[in-house]
Amino acid sequence: MRNIYIIIAKQIVEEAGRIIREARETNMFEFVLKNDDTPVTPIDQQVQDYMTKKLKGSFDIQVMGEENCEEIDTSKPYWAIDPIDGTWSFITHENTSAINLSLIENAEVIVAVVYNPFTDELFFTEKNQPAFKGLLRLPLRKNDDVTVVNFKPERNNPVLPALCSLFEEGEIKKLVSIGGSLSYGLCMVAKGAFSNYLLHFENLSHAWDLSAAILILRNAGGFVTDLDGNDIDPISYKGYIVASANERCKERFLAMITPHMKENV
Repeated sequence: MRNIYIIIAKQIVEEAGRIIREARETNMFEFVLKNDDTPVTPIDQQVQDYMTKKLKGSFDIQVMGEENCEEIDTSKPYWAIDPIDGTWSFITHENTSAINLSLIENAEVIVAVVYNPFTDELFFTEKNQPAFKGLLRLPLRKNDDVTVVNFKPERNNPVLPALCSLFEEGEIKKLVSIGGSLSYGLCMVAKGAFSNYLLHFENLSHAWDLSAAILILRNAGGFVTDLDGNDIDPISYKGYIVASANERCKERFLAMITPHMKENV
């Protein structure tokens, strides 16, 4: 039965991606800032409404989304949607936004889809199954060590000094800060583009934020942990997140970064 979930979820997400691409091509939309200082456009709501309608029409399952989130019973299965993860990137014509969709049951993610409509990369998986990008099984390439590290810069925390120090010492071979969708960043680790990704949630994350991408990365052989190496809850989490392509990348990176971070946290 779950196979039909993933088939239809992929179709819905791809059509939602077409709506997003066409909307940005017209450039005829405004944005406002929400209470958390993140932007929202009418396209966010349009895409969420479209996906909600299609999901409810296909399955007798609750749907929750980032925009005007409906009250749901989390003891029952539900879909979680982020219609445009990385809205700033959507607005500024960067190609690092994504659509997040996950099916959650008994506090576990059982279906996960992340789609970047601008690069046409469709990542997906199911519980206890391999992860894919299109027809290709993930990872596309294996990282043998800490090589390329992506990070989300934050004000007033030690991420940048710690990473720059490790880069200057040659411990990290390449250091990048690619913004946009956090889920897309995690999927880039699953793909093999980054060996590690360091990010931070100042407030509790929601089910639509990371749950899909975390299952994709874990099913690709990766890890998503805190600074102590403990697995994080993909549905709700607050604090630092370390995404790693495999166990060696996780152990090596944590051994490098943790002493630097904990001196200043």
